[in-house]
Amino acid sequence: MKVASKYFLLLFLFICDIVYAIPPSGISGGRYGYGGYNQGYSQPVQQPSLRKTSSEILLYDVGLGLSYYRYAEPNVMSISGPMFNLFASLGYIRDLFRFQLDLSYDTHVGANAYDGGLQDVHGNTTPYKTKSTDWYILGATKFGLTLFDKKEIFFVYTGLGYRFLRNHLEDKPGIKASYYRYQGYLYLPLGMSGEIPVNPQLSLISALEYRILLFGHNTSTLTDVGYNKNAFFKQNIGYGAHFSMGICYYILPTYSIKINAYWDFWSIDASDIVSLTSADGIVGNFVEPKNHTNVFGVTFGFSF
Repeated sequence: MKVASKYFLLLFLFICDIVYAIPPSGISGGRYGYGGYNQGYSQPVQQPSLRKTSSEILLYDVGLGLSYYRYAEPNVMSISGPMFNLFASLGYIRDLFRFQLDLSYDTHVGANAYDGGLQDVHGNTTPYKTKSTDWYILGATKFGLTLFDKKEIFFVYTGLGYRFLRNHLEDKPGIKASYYRYQGYLYLPLGMSGEIPVNPQLSLISALEYRILLFGHNTSTLTDVGYNKNAFFKQNIGYGAHFSMGICYYILPTYSIKINAYWDFWSIDASDIVSLTSADGIVGNFVEPKNHTNVFGVTFGFSF
C-alpha cells in the first residue's frame, strides 16, 4: 500500500508539472506565470524610434534644378538662356542655434545668347549677337536661431556668402572679339526660412533672403583682344535677393523630397574707371556698367 501511494504521488506531481508548462490559449512560447510571479515571462521588446530626441542634429540636402538666367547692362548688352543647377547643403543644430553651409553650381546648356555690340578703339559700336558660355558658383555660411521639432519651424540667420561667375563669348568666323570676364560678389546674407505643415507628410516651405554687397570685383582679359593689360574693376555698391517657395513631402519622419520654385536677383552699380592702351597706342577709358541679374528656376531635392 505504501508503494502504491508513492507511485500515485509521483504520477500526480508529473501531471501537475505538464499542466503548469502548457501556456493558456492565445499565448505562445515559454512558461507562463500568473500575476507576473513567474520569472520566465518576458515583456514585449520596445521598437526604437526612427529618430532619437537630441540637442544635436545634422541635416543634409542635395538636389538639382533648371533655371532661366538673364544678365543685363541696360542700353548696352544682355545675356540670357537656360541653366542647369546642382546644390548641396549641410546644417548643424545644437539647441536653439543652427550653422549651415550652402554650395551651388550653375552652368549653361549651350543655348545662352549674347545680344549687344562690338566697340572699336574710337568708341564706335556695331550690333553683335553670338552664343555665350556662362557658369557660376555660390557658397554661403549661415548662422542663426532656429526652432526645430522633427521639422524646421523657423530659421532666422546672417552669415557670409560669395558668388563667382565666368563668362566667355564665342567668336564668329573671321571675328576675334571674345575675352573672359570673371566676376565675384562678397556679400552679407540676412534671411529667414521655415515650413507650415499641411498634414503629417506634407508641408509648405519658403525662404526669403536679402543680400548686401560687401565687395565686388570684375576682371576682363582685354589682352586677348590687343590691349596692353587686363582690366580690373571694383563694384562695391549693390544688393541682391533670393526668394523661394515650394512643398516638402516626408517619405519617413527624417527623409523628405523638396520641390522649390525660386527667384535670384542682383543689382550692382557701375564700377570705377580703368584706362587701357590698345595695340595702336590709343588710350581708352573702360567701366563695368551698372547691371542686373535675374534667375528664375525650379529645384528638386532630397533632404535627410
